[in-house]
Amino acid sequence: MDLFFANGVLIESAQVSFNDRALQYGDGVFETVRIFKGEIPMWEFHQQRLSNAQKVLGLPLGDFFAQWPSFIEQNLAGIEHACAKLVISRGEGPRGYKIPDKAQINWWLKLTDLPAASLVNKKTPFRLTLCQHAISRQPALAGLKHLNRLDQVMARSEWSEQDAFDEGIMFNLDGDVIEGTMSNIFWLKGERLYTTDLSQEGIDGCVRRWLIKQQKNKRPVIIEKNVKLDRLLNADGVFLTNSLIGIQSVAEIDGQTIAQNCQVDELATNFNRQYV
Repeated sequence: MDLFFANGVLIESAQVSFNDRALQYGDGVFETVRIFKGEIPMWEFHQQRLSNAQKVLGLPLGDFFAQWPSFIEQNLAGIEHACAKLVISRGEGPRGYKIPDKAQINWWLKLTDLPAASLVNKKTPFRLTLCQHAISRQPALAGLKHLNRLDQVMARSEWSEQDAFDEGIMFNLDGDVIEGTMSNIFWLKGERLYTTDLSQEGIDGCVRRWLIKQQKNKRPVIIEKNVKLDRLLNADGVFLTNSLIGIQSVAEIDGQTIAQNCQVDELATNFNRQYV
């Protein structure tokens, strides 16, 4: 499957104007969404992050939000399983960084087949490496999934397919664990569930927020600052989250075996219920 939409219209191939601010400056945001039976079960959390971008970046997303439900109904109704990447740009503008007085967004959606691993309920635990490239600190943009992803590009280039790693852990400038190149990180210690603080850097993932909401009245997730690697290495279980892998257990970090925990399987099963 390979379908492209530009501003809601099906096209043969994606085309971007040279003057578009997404191309010129990375001035925009993106979301990777999972489609199931014509719907996006996690859309609440994607829209939440887009709304935050609307507030922080001043992106004019009102018309997009109004048109989105009818676009989904008209174009995705017959799709059983798929992955979609949504890219939203501030639109075209004249030369220079200044935001145009009357910005009109452009948005593109590309639909592809869902990765086979996403359809497997019981996944093989991941092997993680440690990234040398530190993630940049910018509190004003922390949490957003903006189009400037050079930190992740550089970190992901540190290992090849032959290394057999599934993901890499990224640290901040102080050497604290922040997230994976494409995922958020959680760990268990005893009956407590932890994740890293993302107030200074990192992406506030949709599954991360889903899990925090789900656990609010059961076992509240503890958001930790200044997390060193040994917290993960000595944990009773470590797992990753993102919209396509869901909740993914970790078996190894930098060559060290990580304890497997049935609680991770229970959390994953609960998350996967929205896709059956």
